[in-house]
Order: sequence, then C-alpha cells, then structure tokens
Amino acid sequence: MRALSSALTLCIAIAFCTPSAIYVSLPGYAFKTNPKCQRHVPKTQFDIRCDWPRLGFKDFTPPLVTVLGI
Repeated sequence: MRALSSALTLCIAIAFCTPSAIYVSLPGYAFKTNPKCQRHVPKTQFDIRCDWPRLGFKDFTPPLVTVLGI
C-alpha cells in the first residue's frame, strides 16, 4: 500500500510540474513563450510572465518521458 501511495504521489507531482501546451517556440523569440500573453520586455529577453521554463533556459526542450518515466 505504501508503494502505491508513493507512486500515485509521484504521478501527481509530474502531472503538475509539466508545462502545458500553451508555451510554443516562435521565430524571433529567444524562449518558449505563450503567444497570448502581454509581454513587458522585448522578445529577445526573458519575460517571467510569458516565457517558460521559469528559470529562463534559452532553447529549452523538456526531456521525453517514457512509460516508466526513465
């Protein structure tokens, strides 16, 4: 039962930590961005409200997650 609870908690954490599909790569933008967001900085700079990941890694691509998460 403890292993099932741990696995369920891990799955929920992964589900909430993955980005939604609103962040896309656009030509001329340095970071993956939400095209519907009102930017406050130029598109070549990181905007914490509109860009992802929140730390601002340029050209970031999240790793692929397989069935087991490995």
